[in-house]
Amino acid sequence: MKIIGLKGLEDGRVTNLYFLKFEFMEKVCFVFNLVGIILAAIQYELEFEEYDSDDPFRDISQWLLWMIAGSSLLLIYFTFYRYQTKIKWLKSRGVIGPREKFYEIDENFYMIIEIGVYCLIPLSITETVRISFYNVAQGAEAYYHINEMLTLLMVVRAIYLYRTVLTLTFWSSNRTLRVCDLYSCEHNYLFVVKSLLKTSPYLTQFLMLLSLIFVFGYQLRICERPLTRFNENIDNLGVYYNSVWCIIITITFVGYGDYYPRTDLGRFVVIIVCIVGVFLMSVMIVAFIESLKATPIESQTMSLLERIRLREIVKNQAAQVIKLSMQQAFRWRNGTLTEKKQHQIEIDLRLALHNFKFALQQQNKFGLDDQSANIINHIGFLGLDLKQLRNEQNWDVRLVMEKLEKQEQLSKQLMEKLNVVLSEKK
Repeated sequence: MKIIGLKGLEDGRVTNLYFLKFEFMEKVCFVFNLVGIILAAIQYELEFEEYDSDDPFRDISQWLLWMIAGSSLLLIYFTFYRYQTKIKWLKSRGVIGPREKFYEIDENFYMIIEIGVYCLIPLSITETVRISFYNVAQGAEAYYHINEMLTLLMVVRAIYLYRTVLTLTFWSSNRTLRVCDLYSCEHNYLFVVKSLLKTSPYLTQFLMLLSLIFVFGYQLRICERPLTRFNENIDNLGVYYNSVWCIIITITFVGYGDYYPRTDLGRFVVIIVCIVGVFLMSVMIVAFIESLKATPIESQTMSLLERIRLREIVKNQAAQVIKLSMQQAFRWRNGTLTEKKQHQIEIDLRLALHNFKFALQQQNKFGLDDQSANIINHIGFLGLDLKQLRNEQNWDVRLVMEKLEKQEQLSKQLMEKLNVVLSEKK
């Protein structure tokens, strides 16, 4: 699609009117497309049974074939009108030039392809025509009806059902396209899919996966069901439930192997399922990983909670250091500090000092003030004093008591400084 230079601001009322007409025609095409697929599925079930010419079900099958042909003709007409409406809408927005020729407009090329797909329908004149093939698994000849092959190709119409669903979302509205033009963003169906995966990732992927399972399951059933004409037990994929199960374990890369295709067409369908499965599973894993990443607000909340947690750890470990130092000083004063008990207190004190310093280092990642940094120095000096005190056990008792009194005063000073720091942080 060519983008021409801007010739002025577009008339929002005119473009919105053309878009509403285009949206209406999209809905009409969706209805006729869906009706044609349903009629083809019913007719397939009747034709597969190969009723006799005098059987009333044979007449119903004939009528269904004519209804499919009539609905397809109407669908082709509405599809042509849909594309012409879309071209007028794009011209009103200045995306397509008013003098561009038919073959220069990409939308006309897409229209020809879509009309060609709609021409692949089961016909009344091909109802009894068969295509024989040799099946290795069965070791015998089997055959398809021509209409079965055409019904298989007709299921490809589901692509245009997905297109309609994407077109009717907010991300394909006329306002959305104008915003995309404002920011020089290319708008296409891939942009719509990206938007849906960003806003509703799980719902979008679930609906996409579920619908593809049923579509591919039905195609696999059409491919494998002819083998049951001669032996009903040779291939259970002729049962729709089993074919859907086979698609599920294939598209999710489980591959139990309890059901597998035996015809070339069935294997071709499974190859397509594997390719689509790689894409879908990759998108689902990426979406799941992205959902586990913290948002900026969540990151800020986590940082605040981590700061609070570290502050509590610093407070508890500092209190533990002061408690152990005062306990040792009190036992020295009362003369109840034994060698074994002193050794145990020193071990506990070293552990408390280590935990205190580690908590301060972690808290330093979030930023500390000078008073908080001074605490670790005073606590370190306290540990050195206690170690020196242990080496001076043979000193005079009077000198030891004076040292303990100084140590007790230092502990009180540390407690007062710690309370001041904690009150300021709160």
